[in-house]
Amino acid sequence: MEKVTRMGQLYDCYGQLLTERQRQMVELHYLDDWSLAEIAAQFGVSRQAVHDNLRRAEEQLEAYESALALVRASDLMRRVADMWPRAAAGMAPADREQMAGWLRELAGILRSPWEEG
Repeated sequence: MEKVTRMGQLYDCYGQLLTERQRQMVELHYLDDWSLAEIAAQFGVSRQAVHDNLRRAEEQLEAYESALALVRASDLMRRVADMWPRAAAGMAPADREQMAGWLRELAGILRSPWEEG
């Protein structure tokens, strides 16, 4: 389950950088829970070909994350946002407003370009 969650996060962030075939296979396997055999039948290839394609896609997604760390940064931003109400309560109003502005800016930077809104 942990791997499925991780691949979902990486796919959400970097999926558009994969080939169309890799995107389709990743979506079917990790998001729609298809087996390798089902995907192989859909594409008319062997289970091994599906396995190899998924492995390459996983390696690419991890390489993007290693270089860019957008998933990690987004996770840290969520943690900061969760803690913000407690931290802000002890700040001077001017400092609180400045920090809130920085956090909004950071959240905008981290928002995936493929997300709506």
